[in-house]
Amino acid sequence: MKIIDIHVHPFYKESRILDEMNRAGVNYAVLLAVDADPMDVDKPEIRNRLRARHLESSMEDFWGFRPLTIEDQIKRFFQDLIAYYPDLKSSNQEIADLVKRHSDKFIGFGSVNPNKDENYVEMKLQEISHLGLRGIKMLPTLQMFNPSENKNFEKICEYCEKNRKILLYHTGCDPGPWENPKLSEDANPKYLTGILERYSPTIILAHVGSYSAWKPGIWFDEALELGKKFDNVYFDTAAVSDLVFSEKNLKRIRETVGLDRLLFGSDYPVVWGSDMKCEVDFIKSCKLLTLEEKEKILGLNAAEILRMA
Repeated sequence: MKIIDIHVHPFYKESRILDEMNRAGVNYAVLLAVDADPMDVDKPEIRNRLRARHLESSMEDFWGFRPLTIEDQIKRFFQDLIAYYPDLKSSNQEIADLVKRHSDKFIGFGSVNPNKDENYVEMKLQEISHLGLRGIKMLPTLQMFNPSENKNFEKICEYCEKNRKILLYHTGCDPGPWENPKLSEDANPKYLTGILERYSPTIILAHVGSYSAWKPGIWFDEALELGKKFDNVYFDTAAVSDLVFSEKNLKRIRETVGLDRLLFGSDYPVVWGSDMKCEVDFIKSCKLLTLEEKEKILGLNAAEILRMA
């Protein structure tokens, strides 16, 4: 059985990732870059949008110190992330270097910060082409953008369609300040509708719109509605296996978009208390899936859109 993990963050040294892949029986891992700048929160349009949402929710300070502004919360979150993962590799070049050293195990996706100017975005897209990366990871949470309002995101979608790059797009909430659903509102899949009416990249909705510590399954309905409308929309199971593979939700996925568009993702090493092997075993042991369905979800579906089949 070929297993492809479509959603892996290279926050650990490559030897540790390879050991975990071997333990889990994963043949290929898609490593994801993240091009995000915490200082973008100081841009007036971003600051004003986040402040308005923050005021509605009365967030507590996640770190136990004095009350923080939303700008300080976001900057502190990035600082803590980098401190916790000292070997964090997130640039396009670092991902490409990992793939070059282990082309039989790793597949690379780049990232582009859509809040920068047009020249920066164009440079990053050219870099992704030059490095041979297979897709682009976008996070409306950490990158603080709304896809229906950001012109650079439109350029990225156009690039992915023309160059056959896969767009892996975060949906649902995120750790830290973005556990607040109001602050994660831009990651609601519904905001992709307009742009997908104009461009048709192969797009994977990470987490099926469902990750949320406060409201699990938060935008599951919106994710399925988007997939029902556009057949170029796929979904990964990262961080939401227990929700996706419940009897009720699996039935809904079968009836709306089908299991041919569901891809295995572990979100390794981000999910507390889990790892690649746990996530693989969860699917392998799921009694609601046939063997053929397990094979598709664990690898065959991803192999097809990655053009590995």
